[in-house]
Amino acid sequence: MSKIYIHPSAVVDAGARLGDFTSVWHFSHVESHAVVGENCNLGQNVYVGNNAVVGNGCRLGNSVSVFSHVELGDFVFCAPFMVFTHISFPRAAVNRRESFVKTIVKTGVTLGANSTVVPGVTIGMGAFLAAGSTLTKDCKDWAMMLGSPARQIGWASAYGEKIPLPLTGEGEWKCPHTGDTYVLEDSTLVRTPGHTDILQYHPGVKIERMKSVD
Repeated sequence: MSKIYIHPSAVVDAGARLGDFTSVWHFSHVESHAVVGENCNLGQNVYVGNNAVVGNGCRLGNSVSVFSHVELGDFVFCAPFMVFTHISFPRAAVNRRESFVKTIVKTGVTLGANSTVVPGVTIGMGAFLAAGSTLTKDCKDWAMMLGSPARQIGWASAYGEKIPLPLTGEGEWKCPHTGDTYVLEDSTLVRTPGHTDILQYHPGVKIERMKSVD
């Protein structure tokens, strides 16, 4: 029995690689050289292009397109209608397919609804891009980014809460939900996982996502 669910209206081209426990929903399209990991959920009208990589445990909201040369790490959340662009200076009269550059989205990142990510950036582990924002440059691990162009306004935890530490200086904070410890030194935030590392992926096992406790 297959451990992958593909809705009858979805198109998964021959050669595409999908991991176990992944679901592909209504009207979505995964091209032949795309790679989608285990335990992913591709919502309605999602597109994953050739040479795109989607890690394990990712959730792609409705109408998200992951174009060629975009690589998502594990547990990346792409909210509905967020956009990856893949050509810096597009023109209908010019073919720039040979000039695509990689966009790297590291583990645990959240990209808010209607946000935009320009090509060639690297998004640090656990970073959080607010809804409607436009990311035009690399951002740090755990950075909370807002605006167009996006600027850092704070830090976000792996659990998904704002960390009460300044942008620069020294400090320490412990997540009450996971036991993670975050240490700020100058302008760098370093996470040490606690009793439950919610960003640790275990291959071959259907995951049970942690329930939010407010």
